[in-house]
Amino acid sequence: MLQLLHIENIAIIECADIAFRPGFNALTGETGAGKSIVVDAINAILGERTSRELVRHGAPQAVVRAFFEGVDPAVQAVIGNLGLEPETDGSLVLYRRISAEGKSSCKINGAPCTVTMLRTVGNALVNIHGQHDSQTLLDPEAHVHFVDMLAESDRTLTAYQSVFHKFLSVRRRLKTLTADEEDKENKLDLLNYQIKDCLLYTSPS
Repeated sequence: MLQLLHIENIAIIECADIAFRPGFNALTGETGAGKSIVVDAINAILGERTSRELVRHGAPQAVVRAFFEGVDPAVQAVIGNLGLEPETDGSLVLYRRISAEGKSSCKINGAPCTVTMLRTVGNALVNIHGQHDSQTLLDPEAHVHFVDMLAESDRTLTAYQSVFHKFLSVRRRLKTLTADEEDKENKLDLLNYQIKDCLLYTSPS
């Protein structure tokens, strides 16, 4: 779960640390207190699209940092599939800096990453519900995940993923070997052509 959200120079918020506790957490306040800004900051740290308007007026950059504990193994697998090293204790730190020019830099557990990578982890990590919809429920790519959860087929899924990764590896190897063979044939055709050309050139008239 999300343990701590650190915000710097987001809209009207100069600096804030928001700690969350297990169970239900509620942010309350009058209009303009900054509740929506906190949601905007969470969206930013999950890799959603942002703009320079999010940066506090007069500040060179905005920073959002989120610390999670007890991250689900499925999310750890997503991190690993991105070529990053998940923490063995199940913790996760996401970082995003947005410059006044609108450019972003991101990190996952201290390792530099792209916004797309951050969004991939964010989609697996947090589900944000609006008043009328759920981002994940409306995402067709997430539907198979719901089916897997309802079927409680973790072992079957893990076995399938293992076989599928082996299949991809073998297919990449086959493609490499096929490409090498085609390259050899092309070179052989070229050499044969050059040999014939040489023989024609040197033959007596």
